[in-house]
Amino acid sequence: MVRLPPGGHPRGPRSIGATAALLPLFFASAAAKPLWNTVNRWAADGSSCPPELNQVRSCPAICVYDLGSCPQQVSCPSNQQLCHDGLCHSECTDEINAANPCYCGWKHSKLPSAAIDLVPCPILGNVTIAELYSWEAKKEIRDACAAKADISNQSDFGTWGTHWPRHTASGSGPLGVWSECPKQPQTMYSFHEPMWIAVFTVLFGYVGLLGIWYSFKRISEESIRRGWLPASRDVGSGSSTGSAEKARIGSVHEPGLNTTSAKNGSASGVDSIMSASADKQVASGAAANTEDELASDLTSDNTRLSGYRNSIFGTAMAWLLFFLALVWLCYLFALTADFYGSLPNTPAGGACILSHGDCVLGNQTFIFMWCLFVFMVVTVNVTRHRLRNFFRVKTAPQHGDYVCVEHRIEPQIMLENERSFLVDHVRRGAEKLKWLIGWDWTVTTCPLNKTAQGRKYFTYQCTRFVHDESDDQFAPFTFDLGHKNSDFVSKAGGLSAELAETRAELIGPNFIEVYVPNWFFAFVRQITSFIALYQSLSLLLFFYDFYWQVGLVDMSVILLAFTFNMVVRKLSEERLKRMAEQDDQVMVRRSGQWAEMSTRNLVPGDVIQLTTGMHMSCDCVLICGNAVVDEASLTGEALPVRKFPLRIDDTPFDAAANKNNQLYSGTIISQVQPILHSAGDFLTDSSVLGLVHRTGTASDKGRLVRKILFPQPISFIFDEQLKVVLTILVCYALFCMGMAIYFYKGSRVATWFYGMFCMLQAISPLLPAGLVAGQSMAAHRLKKKRIFCVDPQRIMMAGKVQIFCFDKTGTLTKEGLEFYGGKTVSSSSAAESSVAAFDMFSGDLPSSGELFQLGVASCHAVTDLNGQLIGNPVDIEQFRASKWSLADSPTYLDKITPPEGSRLGSLHVVRRFEFVHARASMSVAVQEESTGKIHVFVKGSFERIKSISRPGSVPSDYDKACAELAREGCYVLSIAHKVLDVHIDQLKNLSQDDIESGCNFIGLLVFKNMLKPDTEQAIADLKGGSTRTVMITGDTALTGIYISRQCGMIPPNNAVLLGDMDSKTGRVSWTNVDSDEPVEDISPYLAQIGPDGFPAAELAVTGTAFQHLDASDQLRPLLLNTRVFARMKPNDKVRCVQLHMEHGVTAMCGDGGNDCGALRAAHVGLALSDAEASIVSPFASSNRSIMSCVELLIQSRAGLATSFANYRALVLYGTTMTMQKLISFYHADSMSQPIWMVIDSLVATSMAITVTFLPPATKLAKYRPTARLLGPEIMSSVLGVVAINWCFMACVWVWTYRQSFFRCKEFDSSTVDLMKWYLLGDNYEAAIMTYVVMYQFINNGFLVNYGYRHRRSWFFNPALLGVWAMLIIMISYAQLAPPSRLSCTFRINCGDPDVLVSLGFKRPTWYIEKYNSPIGNNVLPDYAKWTLWGYSIANMAASNLWQIVVVYGPVRTYLRKKFPLRRLKLKL
Repeated sequence: MVRLPPGGHPRGPRSIGATAALLPLFFASAAAKPLWNTVNRWAADGSSCPPELNQVRSCPAICVYDLGSCPQQVSCPSNQQLCHDGLCHSECTDEINAANPCYCGWKHSKLPSAAIDLVPCPILGNVTIAELYSWEAKKEIRDACAAKADISNQSDFGTWGTHWPRHTASGSGPLGVWSECPKQPQTMYSFHEPMWIAVFTVLFGYVGLLGIWYSFKRISEESIRRGWLPASRDVGSGSSTGSAEKARIGSVHEPGLNTTSAKNGSASGVDSIMSASADKQVASGAAANTEDELASDLTSDNTRLSGYRNSIFGTAMAWLLFFLALVWLCYLFALTADFYGSLPNTPAGGACILSHGDCVLGNQTFIFMWCLFVFMVVTVNVTRHRLRNFFRVKTAPQHGDYVCVEHRIEPQIMLENERSFLVDHVRRGAEKLKWLIGWDWTVTTCPLNKTAQGRKYFTYQCTRFVHDESDDQFAPFTFDLGHKNSDFVSKAGGLSAELAETRAELIGPNFIEVYVPNWFFAFVRQITSFIALYQSLSLLLFFYDFYWQVGLVDMSVILLAFTFNMVVRKLSEERLKRMAEQDDQVMVRRSGQWAEMSTRNLVPGDVIQLTTGMHMSCDCVLICGNAVVDEASLTGEALPVRKFPLRIDDTPFDAAANKNNQLYSGTIISQVQPILHSAGDFLTDSSVLGLVHRTGTASDKGRLVRKILFPQPISFIFDEQLKVVLTILVCYALFCMGMAIYFYKGSRVATWFYGMFCMLQAISPLLPAGLVAGQSMAAHRLKKKRIFCVDPQRIMMAGKVQIFCFDKTGTLTKEGLEFYGGKTVSSSSAAESSVAAFDMFSGDLPSSGELFQLGVASCHAVTDLNGQLIGNPVDIEQFRASKWSLADSPTYLDKITPPEGSRLGSLHVVRRFEFVHARASMSVAVQEESTGKIHVFVKGSFERIKSISRPGSVPSDYDKACAELAREGCYVLSIAHKVLDVHIDQLKNLSQDDIESGCNFIGLLVFKNMLKPDTEQAIADLKGGSTRTVMITGDTALTGIYISRQCGMIPPNNAVLLGDMDSKTGRVSWTNVDSDEPVEDISPYLAQIGPDGFPAAELAVTGTAFQHLDASDQLRPLLLNTRVFARMKPNDKVRCVQLHMEHGVTAMCGDGGNDCGALRAAHVGLALSDAEASIVSPFASSNRSIMSCVELLIQSRAGLATSFANYRALVLYGTTMTMQKLISFYHADSMSQPIWMVIDSLVATSMAITVTFLPPATKLAKYRPTARLLGPEIMSSVLGVVAINWCFMACVWVWTYRQSFFRCKEFDSSTVDLMKWYLLGDNYEAAIMTYVVMYQFINNGFLVNYGYRHRRSWFFNPALLGVWAMLIIMISYAQLAPPSRLSCTFRINCGDPDVLVSLGFKRPTWYIEKYNSPIGNNVLPDYAKWTLWGYSIANMAASNLWQIVVVYGPVRTYLRKKFPLRRLKLKL
């Protein structure tokens, strides 16, 4: 923590510099005395203060031109003469005459011409004044001295400097003048001193060189514009194609090579725009996804390119600027050392030799140089990203040594609906300021490199942009490997070495390099941040103004904080580096030969061998063999996922649809299984082969890492309101500065220093840090609960979650489904004329029909990994229920053997079509070993199977039976079958549609979806915490409704209306789920209000209905009345979450897999994943309990409350300090230096740390914590305490000025050097101020400990209570006990040893520095000590009662009901 003497936090350098330049205009020199009362004039009873008795004072000399004008006779002993020092000497030497009191100690060059010939009359010596009144001491001393000099008419003698003696007896004017000397005119530099010669040489020399450089730069750039470079043109216009959107590669003619355009909007011009093509040339879905993401990030509207080339002159100027700043800093340190007399060759007791011994001039010099340094630092900091390019010559991007990428990113503002007039205006002002200083664009300068073949490129955000000479554009390249499955499989031969090299230089290495500085540069980065520079500039003032001891303490605290932040940040970066960077060895087929090489060298189109335990470093398409992959670290999927090879067919390849054929970077291969035999539809090989599809940041993992490294700025509502707070504090700081000038009638230099300290004190640089203090503690506590966070900023958002969306299967329900039974048809193989009908439901699978048993045993994608079944949880449960087993070394894809005693024979799976969400089905072709017959089984959702089955094979009550099972919470799958009358070799020529068409429905496969044990409690807790819960599931609507009712998401007895698409009318039809009756109009249902004030009916929609309502813009009015969203595809889930995000802060909880998109899209995503380092969402819970959602909200709300508590403490700290400063300015005093050290290093620091130790609440509160810095809770808490503190402070001073011990013993600061602030505390005023303010400081940290809704009660924070009690006991002992070592260390309740003895105390045995006070002590009477202590305790009690009764108590409850805030009203 930083404070400026005598106590203060620094404010922004920009404001410091601007204010410093204007302050001298307001300075006025006057005596340092209180403005509204005369010091020591009136006693407590209204009478005049008693005089000081028998006071001895020295008389000023009487100066004349002729000694005959002296009022007394001039006489000296016979052997002596009167010299110019006013004394008699035997000889008047030059040294004696130089001590002429009529020169007033002025330098001869400064003397007025009228004073040069003045000589003193004989020195009068001392006079004794019987009764001396302080308020007219000057007059009484003059009268006594006049009487001693026998002056009868005082008008005959004037004052030095105001009047001058007459030269002749007949002249006009007084006979002489009293040498009551005014202050000597300030010494001024001749500016020929070596110091100034050096300063001017360095400063103006650099300015001159800067002018020369700027002229050189302009001329060079002008010649480039008008010379050999073609004229620039607008973005996308004037291209050879005539299309502003078209972007394609022209320099490298390779089939399948494409680029996301990054056009130089000026083609070859100096300024260019990097734009993303809207007209994509890539057919590959995966490549298109990558391009779409780049296109959304880099467009002609938000990205600009500029080229720069180095210049020796410019580089020298850049280094000279650094040298100039270093010299300037050294000069400031030299002035500081000179102020303390610590420069080499400084005589003993000397100081300010650089300013001719005039420390006032030295102070002014420091102020001037410090302001210039502030201006330099602020300018460099504001322009830091563009500064180096200023010292380069601008050119076209392709012709420079560097490419400057300017990218505009609009921050995402959370809780924008809580905006206000003031916030909007301040935001616009901040945006205007950013525009003026160029901060509305982020600037990144990248070196321009060349590949081995001479192609130019630069790397921006870990992505290589290559120059295309055909149309002068930089672009990230992608490769279209094919459109159909067969295109990918046909590339099994790999790449040639030459083609691989060409691709490598176009896309760069398959390696995401994360820069992590070493410890030295990490520290440099930390101390050169804006806040660090802000504090460092303030420390310079500390060290200069007799405050170096406290400066050292504050510097230690700052360095400790910097070190802690540096370590935390560096460890976080190293963790991300370990997660992002990967370099392994892999076998790659190049030019037809297998070679081992680094994964860095992989390019799209390479073929690699996949092995067990391999960590994937790129996205691959599996073209040969099977694999089992652990995707937990990427998707959060708990169980390993089975991957299948692409078929050799002409099915279009789609990245989303073919997920089961792709292996993603960042995943781990658990098992591989080569395919040695095939029916011709799969590639066979002794190894498992993968075709490299995407590398680097184009891969799935790469894009996630890129988003983490270069995230979109997020601005929470308190970030927006913080700008308003800072604006208010700046105005308050300027007010404090004005009051300091108004009250503090001291020297101009002292007024500047103390005014600056007061301004800096008003604005704490720790305010932004205080707002995130709670999130760090929350992240630590969440980690203990096995909830890991990769984006701590989201913790603050989690504290404001209003809507929580849930996946169903594996999230609300158990991971695995339980097999419930089957419901077969009795005539599934009958003729078409037969009428199909269901048999009775059976929970015993072996008792079912043989075909149904064969289908259950074979229609899945389960594999065996070391005795563990791997695959979809439903498939695993289905296969276990069949009691069949997988045989080793299958002839085809799999061999499945029946259980012992079965009449059925083994099955060979010869062809398999894996489950695809778009089709909602999967199928297998199996050969019966005993008969050779080929069966086809199709399994999928009951809607899908019904649509592909022969109508005659489907029972008439099919829909009703499925609906009844779904209502019971069952997960229903249907199975269809047919026999293929083809040879096994002909299978490869059949498409999936050919194989699946014409099947007969044979039965329903039913699973029970069981709730997790804690789901019901978690939903109840969330609802109790005013959080709406919503289900977004891929399961059927009726099952979703059943589970919603079971877990309490849908209240009991509430009607549920289900919306589904009517294929006949093309509209959404609504059905009452309970009565199964159609509902023509849902409005009456929604108009019926339940006891909670919301509609009693709940809505549910299917995926098709959701899409229709969204497309027709009918969904938004119904969104917050819809509880269940069923049959939702992954993209639908993302859209659903985004729609909810429009209404409030939305969280999403899922178990990974198809929830990944929604988890990333939500404000707060929580993946129930076993992987600690999962990057699928900001939060991941390894305990996989839905109670993690409740725990996340509890901890996040507590973190948000803690952050705001710290914020309030810092604001109260600043307001208390400025209150103290303003009163101190009035009295021109200050608390002692040890007290400031205690406040800075003990009170503020310890209280700020221990505030974060208060544990979170045990359950969610009904209300969310406030996120508004300017909301009623924060404003009432802060302003109420400020008002109470001011009231008690005013009462204390009213009481003090009525006390007899204080009146007539007031501190007269006009008798001391105001720059020496440490001499201003040895008085009653400073002691009384210390007693009152110290309790306020201590109490500020305790006050913010209240607020039991989101954190435990205040007494659950023993660390804070201990520190609070210890500080109160310490200051109470120092105040109330007799003078002690502690109180004397603090310079309160103490005094000079002799004075303490005279007051009846024992003589101290420790050393006490002499008190800078006429009374020699600041020991208050006992009654005054206890009275002030009572005031302080009452002050603390009043502030605490304000928090308990008003801010968090019954007054708040009453006002909340009387004047409710505008909140999003949600049915919970």
